[in-house]
Amino acid sequence: MRLMALIIICFGIISCTSLPEPIPETVSDQLQHYPTSVQNCAFQLVDFKRAVQQQGVQDAQLLWTPRYPHLAFDRFSVSLIPGLISPQSKKQWLRYVARQAEIQRKVEFQNLPNKAGFQLGSNEECAQQLTASTINDRQFWLHLQQLPPTIPSDYQSWQRVFGLYPISKSLATPSIDSEKKRIISGFIQPLHDDNVTYAVTEKSPLNQQEIHRWFQQATQLTPLSWPLLSDKQIARLANHYAPEFLIETVSLDDKPGQLEYQRNGQPRVNTNKPTLYVSQSYTQFHGKILLQLNYSLWFANRTAKASLDPYAGQFDGILVRLTLDSQGKPYILDSIHHCGCYHMVFALDQQLAFAKRNTNIEAPITMRLHPKQNAQTLRVTFTNGDHMVKGVHWSHSSSQARHLNVLNYQQLRSMPIQGGQYKSLFDEQGMLMASKRLERLYLWPFGVKSPGTMRQVGHHAIAFIGERHFDDAYVLSELFLKP
Repeated sequence: MRLMALIIICFGIISCTSLPEPIPETVSDQLQHYPTSVQNCAFQLVDFKRAVQQQGVQDAQLLWTPRYPHLAFDRFSVSLIPGLISPQSKKQWLRYVARQAEIQRKVEFQNLPNKAGFQLGSNEECAQQLTASTINDRQFWLHLQQLPPTIPSDYQSWQRVFGLYPISKSLATPSIDSEKKRIISGFIQPLHDDNVTYAVTEKSPLNQQEIHRWFQQATQLTPLSWPLLSDKQIARLANHYAPEFLIETVSLDDKPGQLEYQRNGQPRVNTNKPTLYVSQSYTQFHGKILLQLNYSLWFANRTAKASLDPYAGQFDGILVRLTLDSQGKPYILDSIHHCGCYHMVFALDQQLAFAKRNTNIEAPITMRLHPKQNAQTLRVTFTNGDHMVKGVHWSHSSSQARHLNVLNYQQLRSMPIQGGQYKSLFDEQGMLMASKRLERLYLWPFGVKSPGTMRQVGHHAIAFIGERHFDDAYVLSELFLKP
């Protein structure tokens, strides 16, 4: 009883401390590395973020820290910091993290219920002044190298301590292996009679020569060989490479839709508007920086298979990520559910070889795809109900496909609600709590907060055994041998 009481107390304490750490009233010491001429701007951005926290609308997709108030970080950008040596690489990196912060500020400003005392234009002017002042500021770069931002883990050690993780791991491993075998067996099962193909039916007219030229020009601009394409180029690429999705369809739960807030303030998936959410990211792959195109589908529910199904509930979704090689050709495809579960990795290039399994970390399901033969479209097949990937192959475009409306994933960070206000789909911890699952009650010993709950990009823990994040900068390097 005493142990149970202690666990309950710890649950209460951690549930509070898992929120973003409040900004201290005095942050002067953290801003000493900025020139005096722009310190007022730094304080202004800190004050804005303090109001954002107090009103409960802090965006969780990127890390913000008062030490660098004009910047925002993901795991990839943090991984680049040790290699920022040349002025050109510093400038490109700074432009990236400053742009990320700009998007985050706009999202948070739009979501603020009470905007009194703040102006978006004034904030942006301050951020631009800070960015300009730090480009050639030796003290800033020295400070960054000595005190780089740290992206918090989405694993909670205390859960593993109280959950007797070494024992829980041993007991769960056979079940995890059995579930993977079940999923793999689905690849040889016949397709359900009722199925619907969804696709982006208006594709960008791109050829491989033009794409190669884009990548060649972008990587020549920096020692990092970082293919930072323009927003317009990335949008055309995402459209050009968008997969077709063949979905076994037996109920409304199997129709992808658009996320929106209802009049009662609750989110829902509008299945009358089939929608594909797109975004981009980057990964470090054996010394190269590769562009990734991310495609998300959302469903209203994961259908229950029994009267008490711990995996079923409101909302379900799939994130399919296409990694392009240094010439802009499809290279690796991997996917997860929006809860971070069921990581699957497909090698699209015959030169790729999977690395030997690390027994300390739960391995994803891995497969090789047969080379394409004059087929230009990747087709991904999903099961009905649980929306599990059960097939990936190259195909010719379907003439019977239903059209998918394309929206930027960033729109989920600020969606209209009643009264002219805006609200993120996710809370300050990057969670969609309306999608909680019963499985969280017995899977918590593995350290993942609320297993089964849909969550925001940047918060996908994808292994119960060991630790691995979907957006780890080196996640694919660890799974493949160097080509």
